[in-house]
Amino acid sequence: MADPQPEETRPANGVPDPTRVDRGEEPSTVDAPARWSGSAAVPPPEPKRPWWRRNQPPPADDQHEHWATTPAVDPWADQDTPWDPIALPLEDVGAANPAAAPPLPPTRIEAPAPTRVETPAATPAPTRAEPPPAAPARAEPPASPPPPPVSKPISRPPQPPPGPPYQPPTRKPPKLTRKQRKEQKRLKNNPQPTANRLPIQTRPPAPPAGPMVRGRPLPAPPPWAPRPAARPMPPPRRKRRWGRRLALLSLLGVVCCCGIPFAWTQSPAAGQYPVTAALPDSFADLQLRDTEETGPSGFAGVYRDGRGKRVTVFGETGFRLTPGSDVRARIEQASAEYGLKDVQSFDLGEIGAHERCGVGRDNGASVVVCAWADHGSLATVLLTRRSVADSADLVARLRDEVLSPG
Repeated sequence: MADPQPEETRPANGVPDPTRVDRGEEPSTVDAPARWSGSAAVPPPEPKRPWWRRNQPPPADDQHEHWATTPAVDPWADQDTPWDPIALPLEDVGAANPAAAPPLPPTRIEAPAPTRVETPAATPAPTRAEPPPAAPARAEPPASPPPPPVSKPISRPPQPPPGPPYQPPTRKPPKLTRKQRKEQKRLKNNPQPTANRLPIQTRPPAPPAGPMVRGRPLPAPPPWAPRPAARPMPPPRRKRRWGRRLALLSLLGVVCCCGIPFAWTQSPAAGQYPVTAALPDSFADLQLRDTEETGPSGFAGVYRDGRGKRVTVFGETGFRLTPGSDVRARIEQASAEYGLKDVQSFDLGEIGAHERCGVGRDNGASVVVCAWADHGSLATVLLTRRSVADSADLVARLRDEVLSPG
């Protein structure tokens, strides 16, 4: 349920509102002083100038006076109360002048009251036996009272002798780095050369007076002019190493341009690449019976003899960086196809040339699969009705016949 809203009460027509104030405000009863500011007049702002004319002086303005000709403004003008000594009344002038005033009575000086001195009580003497009364003697004046007891100084415990003065702990010098120690050692071994200056020359004594000529002494020679000090020699100029660097770069260029080709010609790979492959028509007791076109870098053919022995060869030429890995990959590929066993490696007598052979079966017949690889060629050879050793020797001779440098 919503809260009930208060109803607005409005007076009836013709009835004055008791809460209405006719003027709406009450007059202030405090006399507020007029506002005053001690600051000078603020000049009007100048028009903005473009950034490319920001360093130019402002144009002269003839309508307004220069700021230096404007009189200074006293912010405290008419704010203090002036004091006029002439405005004093006449009766006060006479009182202010001590010469015209009546004389004052003399000052009475009273003597101070006498100080009363109290003597301390006398210490009673120890009791002792009284002697017999003697004859009455002449009365003597009373003795002066004994002096007051002197207080003994309080004894203090002996003070220990003062310790040694405080000395701040000595700090160890900071640990120098390896570079700083090396620089300090270099300066110690090689002291700085002194500036190239002439030694200080002492002024020679003045020459004696000249001889007398015709009764007149000759004029003294001109005074000794000191020699101006020579300018110190500049430090030696550091030698440039452009010549040495140029020689090293030239030597490196010669080694790169001539040494690398020379090393290539002397390496085994120079005789293995580039090469060309061409199958001969006859080889040993074998005759070329069939060939196949395999492109400009490939070769393939089949050789047979009169006893039914067959030699099948196929391969390609081209640069090979790792011939040993290539011949192993080719034998593994042939092992998956022919089931090779007893795979052996054979030496071709050249560095960088590799040969591997293994025994397998093709359509139930025994075959020997050999592969060779060098930096310029890769080939696979299948031989029938031959041993592994004879097959390896035949493949080595076939490689020499098929490949030729160039």
